[in-house]
Amino acid sequence: MDNKTYNIIAINPGSTSTKIGFYHNDEKVWIENIHHEKDELGRFSCIQDQLYYRWEMVEKYCAEHGVDLSKVDAFVGRGGGMVGCSGGVYEINTTMLKDCIAAASGVPHPANLAPQIAWKLAEKYGVKAFTVNSPDTDELQDIARISGLKGLYRQSHCHSLNQKEVAYRFCKERGLKYEETDLIVCHFGGGCSITVHHNGKMIDTSDSLIGDGPMTPTRAGILPNSIVFKMAYSKEYPSMIGLETKLIREGGLIDHLGTSDIQEIERRIDEENDEYAKLILEGMAYQFAKAIGEYSVVLKGKFEAILLTGGVARSERIMNMVKSYVDWIAPVYVFPGELEVAALAAGGYRALIGEAEVMEYTGKPVFTGFHSERYGL
Repeated sequence: MDNKTYNIIAINPGSTSTKIGFYHNDEKVWIENIHHEKDELGRFSCIQDQLYYRWEMVEKYCAEHGVDLSKVDAFVGRGGGMVGCSGGVYEINTTMLKDCIAAASGVPHPANLAPQIAWKLAEKYGVKAFTVNSPDTDELQDIARISGLKGLYRQSHCHSLNQKEVAYRFCKERGLKYEETDLIVCHFGGGCSITVHHNGKMIDTSDSLIGDGPMTPTRAGILPNSIVFKMAYSKEYPSMIGLETKLIREGGLIDHLGTSDIQEIERRIDEENDEYAKLILEGMAYQFAKAIGEYSVVLKGKFEAILLTGGVARSERIMNMVKSYVDWIAPVYVFPGELEVAALAAGGYRALIGEAEVMEYTGKPVFTGFHSERYGL
């Protein structure tokens, strides 16, 4: 058993914040959640231009907490911008950096900066740099990729970092091996992903990026094609960006109730007897449960457990409604909030002590279509 105490810095840039965590092994010492004002980020012409600003922020807050970065054993950055790859711990390399800079995933996001920051700090201090279960993790089984149009495939976009950490912790607490366990893991937040974890792989999932699946606090969720067609060709949405904003950023609870704040909605229900707010919140929970039912058929209902996590999982009211619909499928456990920073540190720690395989990022996507002789294509 390795008795060394490892110092680990975890870095998770978001759209309006940068989260930095300092860990001894996988135990939190402190986490800073730094909020960035809109005007502050507005001076940058693109996300990539924020690199040095966010990098300096990490060094600044570490110094304020008295952390000597020369004594850090690993820097772990939230992945982003990579091509579809298997989940796990990757040592950051130049191929990954190139893809993060170019947003090879097709999604420019501040998370793409995290591997770059971790790499620069690791290079400066002569230690390791890792990323863990990136948002571009793609472990779908072939049958889950099929859509109703030839050549158009369902893609894997889910909360892989938080989901896998929750699953790993659940299994560890019960003496199970994640690589030998079947679970449904649901991340309920501004986006939602409901995922089948089979023997350590996420073999099917709703697409949290495009608003596949149920409505959420900010996403409209799946709508009939006819409705989307009418919206797309109406004068109200003259551009794709406007329609995308409505469906993915201003739908769901925001469109119905003018807010995505669950606590505020629950206050309206309890204090103002707001029947419409009650209906919509129940409707969202109902859709969550229906989606769990849909994904439960993937392994024919044979699961160890259903795990509920994410920001919305802090609402006992909503979680109880979901449980009432699905607890006949498998036992239900709630892990409120997000473990993303903790997941980064834990993944880095497992890599340092040899508990997790350290993988090499090749820049080659795991799936490019059904081209093999197996399918006669």
